[in-house]
Amino acid sequence: MQLGGIYRLRGNVKRILKSLLTNPIFLIGYWIFGIKLASICKYGSIDKNLPILLVSVALLILVILFTIIIVIKSSERKPNKLTDLKAWKIISIVLFVAITLFYGANIYKSATNFGGKLAWYIERLKNQRSIKFQHNNIYQYGVEGIFEDINNKYTLPQKLYMEKNFSLKFNSDGTITSFDTFVYGKNNNGKEESFLITYDKNKSENITLYLHGYAAPNYNDDKLLEPLIETVNVVPIKKAVSKWNGNQYGLIYYGKRNWGYNTNGIINIDKDGREYSPETASTEIIGYTVSLFVHGMDKVITPARYNLIGDPNWSKPSTTPNQATSDEKKNEQTNTKEQFFLSKEVGYKLNVADKALGSTFYSLSKTTDGGNTWTVINDDPYSGTVGGASGIVFLDDKLGFLGAVNPSGNEGALYRTDDGGKTFKKVNYTPHEVKLNNGQIIKPFDTPSMPYEMDGVLSMLVGQGSDGDYNGNSSELYQSNDKGQTWKFIQEIKK
Repeated sequence: MQLGGIYRLRGNVKRILKSLLTNPIFLIGYWIFGIKLASICKYGSIDKNLPILLVSVALLILVILFTIIIVIKSSERKPNKLTDLKAWKIISIVLFVAITLFYGANIYKSATNFGGKLAWYIERLKNQRSIKFQHNNIYQYGVEGIFEDINNKYTLPQKLYMEKNFSLKFNSDGTITSFDTFVYGKNNNGKEESFLITYDKNKSENITLYLHGYAAPNYNDDKLLEPLIETVNVVPIKKAVSKWNGNQYGLIYYGKRNWGYNTNGIINIDKDGREYSPETASTEIIGYTVSLFVHGMDKVITPARYNLIGDPNWSKPSTTPNQATSDEKKNEQTNTKEQFFLSKEVGYKLNVADKALGSTFYSLSKTTDGGNTWTVINDDPYSGTVGGASGIVFLDDKLGFLGAVNPSGNEGALYRTDDGGKTFKKVNYTPHEVKLNNGQIIKPFDTPSMPYEMDGVLSMLVGQGSDGDYNGNSSELYQSNDKGQTWKFIQEIKK
């Protein structure tokens, strides 16, 4: 009996499909389904759209079941004035195809290029990891426990560098309440990896790890993460903060810092935990400083600034790709917003040629002997339109970029050369529109920063200038696969 029913169903598939496609109720339900599904993919708003979506799905299921039953039981179908009309058959098929293509295209756009909520959901599935936070007491496990928990689920590179800093808050009982940092490094295969690591006890009991973030890696040893872990392991944190009698404390680490001759709050500590607080300094105080402070009172109560003593390199000024040696400083081999050295010998410099009405006009010079001599290669690289230089970078001896901002600093521009600085053209990119809650559409992102290269792709952050206040003065990421000739919007980057 069951087999007979299946055979009857197979034999009537064509009639069932024809009946469905020419059924006005089915088409209306399918249209509502497309509207609500596309809306959820684009805007989210599940509470608002999901009930209607479920009703449309229920309607479609009922129509499909009803149609199947009618077709199977009816050996001879009764004529229907509307559905039997040839014109209606054509119209219904066109409507079905149009609904499918229109809302299918909208769903596809919502799933790509961060065009909607669906794209962000897919991005989270691909790159977001949730990790159980077990070593959540800084008195017992330090900060090393954080990375132990992460490594239990996802193997981090052995040598990690910070993009900016490591910030952490904890209660008086040592319970960690929040932390965040952005780190990068190379794995065992030499591939570059980056990670945004964040935790907020009020939102989740788990650590959130975002893979494949967008960093500007320069592998500056001043930003090594390892000194943080080693220093916290020997600092008696519970004892250090108990004298303040607060409810919540903070820990901040920026990497290697130069405190000059200021001994305020400085505590030197060795690997055995022996502390020494200098009253005066005969040389500059330099070290990988881990600071402890009372949350909200760091301007009133001096933080305890711990420098681990042991490795002599930790207390020396660094020589990194972005920091010159003393010999190089004599020749001014430092990178600033008006000067960039591509190598020890080759550099480019913007020279002030004139000033008028708040604007500065420049010429561009080049050196090939480490800065001993400079030759002007472009008398007006900005073509007379500039308020002030905001940056200069060369990726090779041909490809380079100049940044500029208007006199008020609220809007900028980027200029590109592919002939070593002889000529420049303004870089064009499509400003990303933002829709506010009141329906107003704005374009707040108008100040590009210097592009940087990673794995053959150029990336550029476009900020909001001095007047920016949208979404915490966030920036937007653009990328280029043709050496900066064209740029594609990728996503918004929050600070």
